[in-house]
Amino acid sequence: MKFLILIALLVGVVLFLRMRKRSAGQASSGSTQPPGTAGLDEETALRPDIDPAALAAARASITPAVPDEILSDALLDATPKQLATLIASVPTDVMAAAVGHDASTQPRTQARAEDLAQLRKVGEAVDDLEIWSFGEKN
Repeated sequence: MKFLILIALLVGVVLFLRMRKRSAGQASSGSTQPPGTAGLDEETALRPDIDPAALAAARASITPAVPDEILSDALLDATPKQLATLIASVPTDVMAAAVGHDASTQPRTQARAEDLAQLRKVGEAVDDLEIWSFGEKN
């Protein structure tokens, strides 16, 4: 009987130490975890406040082209380090287009008259193909 009590006491101590370690780990990592958007189903839902230190850390490692509003929304689901890694993996031209800056090196020009005439000829040739009959007999 004493043996069973000793084993139960030992198991209790081990479980207590595990729970204490787990709660200490959550408390130390809780400050760095983003608040999340699980409860924000609607666009009009009240967003939780972002830690200014997290926003400053994200701003330090992310291009200034990304507005603070976008960083704040992204920091709801990611840590500053995760966000920096994510944004660093996006090509610069894609990021510029996403934030509203056109980074294309070639300016857009109007089509020339010769190009338009050639496209019309191609379009007429496609219209004349017999594939457009859809089984109708002439």
